[in-house]
Amino acid sequence: MKKVFRLIIISALLLGILIPVVDHFYQEEEKAAVTMAQESRDRTINELFKLAEEAYYEGNYSTAENYYQEIIELSPFNLESRRNLAVIYNDQNKLQAENKTRMQLTILSNQNQDYLDLAVNFYELNNQLASNYILENKVDEQLEQESLRYQKYYYLIKNNLDLDNLDKAEEYLMKITNLKVNQSEVYLLSAELNRKKDNFKQAFNNYQSAYEENRGQTYLFKNMAEMLELAGEEIEAYNYWQRTLSYGWFRDLAYQKINQYQDKYPQLKPDAEDQEEPEEINPFTLEASWREVEELKNQEENQLLRIGLQENNEHLLFQYSDPFSVVYDGKIIYRAEPRKNYLLEIEAGSIFIRTEEERVRLGSSDLEYQIYSSQQNSSFYVYNINYGQGYFWQGSGNRQYRGNMIIKGEGEEFTLINQVELTPYLVSVVPSEIYASWPEEALKAQAVAARSYTLSNLGRHSSDGYDLCSSVHCAAYNGIMSENERTTEAVLSTQGESAVYEGRVIEAVFSSNSGGFTERSDQIWSADLYYLRGANQMKNDDYEFPLAPVELQQWLLSSPESYSKDFGSSNYRWQLRVPAEVIEYRSELNKIRKIEVNQRAQGGTITSLSIYSDQESKDYSVSQIRRVLGGLKSSRFYFDSHYDQNGYLKELYVYGSGWGHNLGLDQSASAGMGAAGWNYQEIIKHFYPGVEIEKIN
Repeated sequence: MKKVFRLIIISALLLGILIPVVDHFYQEEEKAAVTMAQESRDRTINELFKLAEEAYYEGNYSTAENYYQEIIELSPFNLESRRNLAVIYNDQNKLQAENKTRMQLTILSNQNQDYLDLAVNFYELNNQLASNYILENKVDEQLEQESLRYQKYYYLIKNNLDLDNLDKAEEYLMKITNLKVNQSEVYLLSAELNRKKDNFKQAFNNYQSAYEENRGQTYLFKNMAEMLELAGEEIEAYNYWQRTLSYGWFRDLAYQKINQYQDKYPQLKPDAEDQEEPEEINPFTLEASWREVEELKNQEENQLLRIGLQENNEHLLFQYSDPFSVVYDGKIIYRAEPRKNYLLEIEAGSIFIRTEEERVRLGSSDLEYQIYSSQQNSSFYVYNINYGQGYFWQGSGNRQYRGNMIIKGEGEEFTLINQVELTPYLVSVVPSEIYASWPEEALKAQAVAARSYTLSNLGRHSSDGYDLCSSVHCAAYNGIMSENERTTEAVLSTQGESAVYEGRVIEAVFSSNSGGFTERSDQIWSADLYYLRGANQMKNDDYEFPLAPVELQQWLLSSPESYSKDFGSSNYRWQLRVPAEVIEYRSELNKIRKIEVNQRAQGGTITSLSIYSDQESKDYSVSQIRRVLGGLKSSRFYFDSHYDQNGYLKELYVYGSGWGHNLGLDQSASAGMGAAGWNYQEIIKHFYPGVEIEKIN
């Protein structure tokens, strides 16, 4: 009996021990199963994020949208997926869908940034009351980023202007002025306020100040003209309609206004009979403003280039610094004196050279003539040569050039060509492309890039009879007037050095400012160049491109530390409001319904964009986007679309980054790197990975 009792007790004890052990085992197994399920879900979510990001940059927006929706189904409290989804809706102009997503976000997050984004979205939907309520009651005054405080006050001003709460608008205008962000836009807001208050002359002054802050906004001359009209200053308004026309804006309206005022005020109408004959100028009495030419010490003899200076000449006035000859077919056909004006002119199929004392026929106007001086360090001086053709800085003036002249006859006209060695050519080009005051290593990097670009593009204008032109189409070449001692030293100290990839000199393109990241060539151009695969200029590791949609938006809105920022802050980040009438004029579309982004490069540059009106739509490539939107600094930006009560576009508010095409060497970043201790070889290899720097004979 005792044995049985003992057995029962032992069994009970063992069972008491065993049950917790078994229970613990099953609990741990259940926990492991839950953990495995959680890890599996997390892996799925991470994979979906990657797939969504890839689809976004490839322009597959509906696919990216579906991936983010899947994430939300798996994890309803995943706020990043909702924020990314909202950005995609904004890019696609699905503003109602964006509104629903942003309202859900604010409920879940209760964060300032999400409330601010919702308020902006309500303004886009033309719901100023809802936007105003959120900004005044839900968005904290103490926003961390100055750019976010600016955004809050900007939309408070816009809401109150639209609601005719002018005193409120003025109150917020005082606050935004103190932020010192986008001062041009602050002046435009002041112009809107003064226009509503019938202070038309003050509104004119505001528009003028906005233009002075950002001279790219040449379309504002129309607004200035309209304010002067309303102020009763019609003669002055006439002058601004003339300026509107001269910059190529709103031609039909400008012509109509100009004709209207000329009819009303006959003194404005040009009268050929009343105009005095211009005083005839004796070309041989004009004096050249010679600049002393620095001798390029230790210059290595190198390739002669043919640089096209000016086409379609019927006559040309010039001087040489030293005695010179006109040569045809290896024979001297005319000898001339230094520092004396000579006039080339075409008449009856012949080309003549003329002085005040004589006129000599050189030969047929279909031939090519070399105008040559054998003296070392000689130069020539050309009067009234055109420059910057096709760009807003175009004009004419006198220029002095190293080397010699070539006259390429073309029958009734001739082309002026500068025959010059590579080194003196670069001595002029480099300071035209980069600030000579910037760090020495950046100047050397620019010299190597410019030399490489020149050599890789030789013959670009072979059909015109020369290698390269003198405009920014090839490289800005202004002759001796551009030369600077610091950039000259950079060119001479890197003589012969070019960037080479797999034995070939590379096409070393460069731009003013990349905004912190340069793009792949095959995403901007059609060519896939292995040394143009993108470069990161950010100073910390927080930015791994391509960024998620919401990260890209925040990166463009903020101004994070970058080498591109140190020497180009005004171009590093910029903001611009573009009126719908500007886009309508450039696109020739009336009453725009929406603008959609179709595709972005890995650094966020928009490579395809569509504009829709009631009647039709038009697609724009990366090379066309900047112009159709009024002349943006670059195509890397995001925007908010503002609509009127009828659903038509009123304006875009653009948040942009950089200046240029975002390929190759970032000149601003190279200066930042040079100041931080990088040498020019390191700078070149950063922007053109895989290259070697070699001396090219």
